[in-house]
Amino acid sequence: MATPADGKRLKVINRVVAVILQIKSGDDFFYTPHAVVRRWLGPEECKGFPTYGVFTDSGGRVELQGVGGTPNLFDEIFYINVKGYIHDTEDTVSKLERALRDIRKAINEDAEDTSTTGSLGQLCDECFFDDSPETDNGYFGMMNMGFFDQRIRIRVSGHIGEI
Repeated sequence: MATPADGKRLKVINRVVAVILQIKSGDDFFYTPHAVVRRWLGPEECKGFPTYGVFTDSGGRVELQGVGGTPNLFDEIFYINVKGYIHDTEDTVSKLERALRDIRKAINEDAEDTSTTGSLGQLCDECFFDDSPETDNGYFGMMNMGFFDQRIRIRVSGHIGEI
């Protein structure tokens, strides 16, 4: 018996995880991730930094494409979240902003790439940061830590069983 194909939602999440795992500090990025997990995680779980969690966020909708056009084709708008944790004894603000910049740069570049098989540019009709990240507002600085939640709006198209 054959294994069914993953839906586009899971493919997008898996691609975001893969893109973050490809980040390497150097000329283009500040920090190589210590860990990337496919779920929400708490600060006590971080064994190194930066650590990122990628998970489905609340909200979104499913819309029928082109009324009177092709039946059974849909657009789904959904959200994923990248939660990042950093650690720094001197300057949590700069490290947090640099880690956030790494995530946004890597995801945006992959979303603009329409030539690579499996890229976000091929999987998504839209991949957009339409909200500024939520942060710990400096509170975690007392523990020499910081976190952000970067929400990403995704739009995919297809038959309901594909998305």
